[in-house]
Formats: sequence, C-alpha cells, structure tokens
Amino acid sequence: MRKIFKRFASLLTIFILTIMSIVPVHASENTSVVNVTDDLAIQMAERFAKGIGENSNIVANNPRKFYDTTGQAIGYIVNYNLENKPYGYVVFDTTCESLISEYSFGNNSANPYEVIYQSEANVFSEKANTSEIYKIAPFEYGIVDNLGKIRTNYGETLEKTVLSLNESRGKDPATWDEVLLDIDEVYENYTLVSTNHLQEFISFNEPYIESVTGHYACAVSALLACGAYYNAVDYTDIAGDYMDIWDSTGTTVSSESGGITYGSTTIGNIGPGFVDFCAGKNVSVTQNTDYSPNYNFFTNCIDRGDIAVVHCGIISSDTGERAGHSMAAEGYATLRAYNSGNTVHTLMVFDGWGDTVRYLNFDFDSWTDISGATFNG
Repeated sequence: MRKIFKRFASLLTIFILTIMSIVPVHASENTSVVNVTDDLAIQMAERFAKGIGENSNIVANNPRKFYDTTGQAIGYIVNYNLENKPYGYVVFDTTCESLISEYSFGNNSANPYEVIYQSEANVFSEKANTSEIYKIAPFEYGIVDNLGKIRTNYGETLEKTVLSLNESRGKDPATWDEVLLDIDEVYENYTLVSTNHLQEFISFNEPYIESVTGHYACAVSALLACGAYYNAVDYTDIAGDYMDIWDSTGTTVSSESGGITYGSTTIGNIGPGFVDFCAGKNVSVTQNTDYSPNYNFFTNCIDRGDIAVVHCGIISSDTGERAGHSMAAEGYATLRAYNSGNTVHTLMVFDGWGDTVRYLNFDFDSWTDISGATFNG
C-alpha cells in the first residue's frame, strides 16, 4: 500500500493541471468551493489515477461529499476499484491549495470514512452508511454516532461541540425573495423611520449585461454600479469595463449556459480589485473590507456620500446548501411594519438582476454570513 499526504503536494503539481481542466471552480463569498457533481468527482479521480501512471484498469466510484465543521461542503472522497476489488481512494479538498489532500492506492487501502465505520460499527445506527463526514483537522475526519459523539479516523471520540453546524446548515432554508423587499411591498406594509441614500440609483440589469458582455457575475455587476458612481465607467464601452473589473477581481468561471459565461468572485479580491480598476481609470478610491460588519458599517458609508458592496449567504430552500450573492448598497432605510410595529433595518440595493431598488433585510435571522466592502472616493 502506498499513501501520500498533502505534505508531498509538490509531487502533485503537474497533475493538477489535468484535473483542473475539467473542474468548474465556484469561488464563494468566503471560500473557494469546487462545484462538482458526483459524476464529475469520478471523472476527476480517474484522470488523477491515470495522470500519475496507475493501472489503466482502475475505476473510480462511490464519491462521498464531506463537510467542514460549520457544515459547508468542501470536497469529495472517491474510492478506487481494480478488477472489482477495492484499491484505494483520493480526497479532493477545496481548502488545500493543491486540491488533493491525500490519496492511497493498494488492496488494503481504506478511506477515512471506511476506517471510522469499520472500527466503530457497533456505535453507529443502521443509517450510518449514509451519514455525513466532517473534516475535523488536517487528515482527521469524523462521523456523529448514535450517542451524539464524534468518532474519528484517528480512533478519537470527540464531543459534538467541535462542530458549529448552527452557523450554516442549521439556518432555516430561504429564498432571495424572502430577504429582498420590493419597493411596492415597502410602501404597502411599512412606514419609514429613517433613511439616507445616494442622489441617483444606479443599476445594470442582468439581461442587459449578458447581452453586451456574454458574461455575468453578481460581484462584477455590483462593482460596475460602484464604478459608475465614481465616474470610472465608460458608458460607450460597458463590455470592456465589465471585463476589466472581472479580471481585476480575479473572477473565475463557475459555469456556462445558453452562451453565457457565469463567474464567481472571492470576497477578499472584491475591494482591492475595484481599487485597481479605478486606478486604471485615474480615479482614486480606497476600500475597507469587513467580514462581519454591523449595520453602521454600511450606513456610515452612505452618510458620507459613498457606495458599498454587501455580500451575504442563505441556505437555499431549493438545494439545502449555502447560496451567496453580492449587491451594490446605495442607501439604507429603517422601516416599521404596520401590522406588528417591529422595526426592520434594510439596505437599499441594486440586486444585480433588475433595475429597481430593493430593500435587503439586514435583520434576517438566518443569514449564514454577511460581509461587505465600503469605498471612499
């Protein structure tokens, strides 16, 4: 049996190029997540095995998704068979720079999940074979047993408190329409307590952007509105400026559909990338990125006459997994509901899809995360 871990990742570099040619990478707002299906995980595993010169008859199968301690999916464990017998595994982990955390080939190779289940079978329920597996530490994985304890592939028994699933997967499923109020709904159901906003509402709807660029990424659209506010956008060359922002922020392709290329942007790149874009237009702008901002982070920005971008995540009611979105924040409003008297703090945003202002419920209690970048120019 041969087992190679991430500390030998330099040996893998030449093979990553082969794998990445088939992997659509979705860089979410707080992490880079490989957005793969089970079938694609199998393709990746088979290409990897062939790329390092293993037996050409090896077959990849049984891809198993695993999660970090907050419940966010971060990778796959994929098994190998040779002549219908188990012959190792590979772990694809998006938190590793090399993408491959570990792999092992041989007749006696057992992946972390199998190690746990086979050694501790008596403490798992009948449904354990479908249980989720969590990455606890580098190379250490755990499964929750029927006593509420975590059993790991290192033979440890841990308290379930090492997981913080309430921070993401424990949130109530939602849709974007639940957290974004239309202006007619605001007028009908709320009274205005306080507000401030930019003098002009700026938006570039998604169909228009797709028609002129053949691309779409929510963060890039939000920054295009920001660029227009600071007079850094050439309205005769929207496509050129859009793609310049795309490149400046390191936006990557997440998928392609109907002739449109869709992209995702890492939060840490958004503010600095916009500053670089503006510098190229001889416009001086500074930025401040906060990964856990309060409401005043945005209101202070608006009050001084600047614009911001808000990034937020929900647990999608469609997929049961986190969905993230970035929007230009061009104002704020504190509202009071007619029926309950409750106040709601909102940001007045260009949602990246339409042309009209929408009110983002900052008080929504099931955000998985909120972060933002404010600008000063």
